[in-house]
Amino acid sequence: MITIQFPKQFGRDTLEFFFKDLEKNLNAVSVCVDCSTLEFSYPSGMLIAGSKIRKWIEYRRENGLVTDIKGHDSNKKAHGYLGHLGFFDFIGFEEGKTVGEAKGSITYLPITLIQKPIIDFKDHSLQDWYDDIMSKTRRLANLLSGTNEYTEENRLYHYALREIVRNVFEHSGSNECHICGQRWANGRVEVAVVDNGIGIAKSLQRSYAIESQSQALRMSIKPGVSSTRKIPENENIYDNSGFGLYVLNELASSFGWFLLGSGDAKLVSQGQRINVTKLSFRGTYIGLKLNKAPSQFSGLCKDIILSGEDESGVKVKASGMSKYY
Repeated sequence: MITIQFPKQFGRDTLEFFFKDLEKNLNAVSVCVDCSTLEFSYPSGMLIAGSKIRKWIEYRRENGLVTDIKGHDSNKKAHGYLGHLGFFDFIGFEEGKTVGEAKGSITYLPITLIQKPIIDFKDHSLQDWYDDIMSKTRRLANLLSGTNEYTEENRLYHYALREIVRNVFEHSGSNECHICGQRWANGRVEVAVVDNGIGIAKSLQRSYAIESQSQALRMSIKPGVSSTRKIPENENIYDNSGFGLYVLNELASSFGWFLLGSGDAKLVSQGQRINVTKLSFRGTYIGLKLNKAPSQFSGLCKDIILSGEDESGVKVKASGMSKYY
């Protein structure tokens, strides 16, 4: 039996060799995944790794291949934490809480399933569709901001989650996504969202000539770049403008970092630097970490959008939803 070890840490930049081991042994007759090596976990690394392992295990089980897990110890802090968040249930093993069982607190957002609103636009408006997403993400924003009051920080996290989730449902072709997050005592916040949709490159190919996954990632964080840019107006049913990821990248990279991955590429934006590396993932993941929240989020968001509209040209304007902050 082949043994694949978890990395020492689930983090933004610690998954490359672990993922290569999974891919190399995808069709091995018998594999044991050893999680005893894991000592610490961050939300982005945990959710991205969990989604990768989940699809890997599903494939192996569907093809009658033996897959086992060992080394789980609920007394170890990292393992107990992951079990409480629903990680082991998420990847397909009956350990710890099930996804959705933990309700979260002002310090953490457990792995949470968000499903696409099913609305008949013959009887409902686009605003009804948005309102459904907003109601789903508001409680999660309250957890990340540490308050139920609509403070500037609360507005920031509600805006971020709402934009990420609607971006998933407007472009990925997926009917669901998963979210998790963490808030530390010093106010730092990290949140991640994953989906198993078509990926960013394939989505943008509806309107652009895309030569690589890395090109697609770099394009997607520019203002006015959207898979709907060159399709007939009547097909752009969600009034998408291509400003969601641009705004999130500008915000997160100024106060921490922004993470975006799809296909075989991973983009990390921090300060004025954008770094694109390789990491194989089916679907799309988005992560952001803020070392502190801007004190005047609404004004900053407005300035970012105005700057983006100017950069992209007078004919490209942010949608009403992207301006709703």
